[in-house]
Amino acid sequence: MSNTSKGRGEKGSKFWMQTLVNLDGGKTLEKAVQKEDSSIGEIRWLSPLKADNYAELKTEGITGINKSILLFWPDNGPWWDGVGIDDKGCILLFEAKAHITETKSHCTATDPNSVLKIKNSMRDAHQSLTAGMPNSAYYDEHVWFKEYYQLGNRLTFLAKLREQHVNVKLVLLNIVEDPTHISTPEKEWKDHYKEVFKKMLGQDSAPTDATCLYFNVG
Repeated sequence: MSNTSKGRGEKGSKFWMQTLVNLDGGKTLEKAVQKEDSSIGEIRWLSPLKADNYAELKTEGITGINKSILLFWPDNGPWWDGVGIDDKGCILLFEAKAHITETKSHCTATDPNSVLKIKNSMRDAHQSLTAGMPNSAYYDEHVWFKEYYQLGNRLTFLAKLREQHVNVKLVLLNIVEDPTHISTPEKEWKDHYKEVFKKMLGQDSAPTDATCLYFNVG
C-alpha cells in the first residue's frame, strides 16, 4: 500500500515518484506520459512536491473533487502517489510500483457497512469499465477484493469519478530496472499486467482513461 508519510523516500516507487516529479519540473515524466496518451497536455504537478516535503494528496484534497462526489467510498478515498492536472483541466492520478509483488494486496476493512460499500462500488466499476467490451470478464469479487485490491480500488475511483463527470485519468507508473530495490524487466511488467487485466476485466490491456507506463530507470 502507499506510504503516505511525508519526507524523502530512499528507494523503490516512493523514491522514483518523488524524483521524477521534481526532476526538471517533471518534464521527463510528462513526456513519457504523453507518449502513451497524446491527449494529455502540459502537466502542472500538485504532488509529491519537494516544497511540500513530498507530501501526498488524498482524493478529497484534490481541487475539483469534494466529499459529496466521494460518497461511494467509506473514507473519501486513497492517498495518491502523484497528482497532476494538465492544461485541459484533466486530473491525473498516479499509482507507482517498483516491483510486481507491490501490486498484490487485499482489503483490510472490517466494518460491515464499509465492506459492503466497497464491494458494491467495485462491482459497479467493473460493469462501467467493461461496458461494450466483447470479452468482458465475469466479475470476480475475490480478484478485486482479495488479490488485487489496491488496483481494484484505483480502477473504481477512475470509474466512479468519471461517472460523476470529473475529468480524470489514471496512470499506473511501473518502474523498470529499479537499481534501488528490486529490479523488474519491462517484459515481466507487461506480462503481469496482461494477466491481471484479463482476470479483472477480460482484456489484456488497461481500460479507457487508464494508462500503464513502464519507465526505465536502469
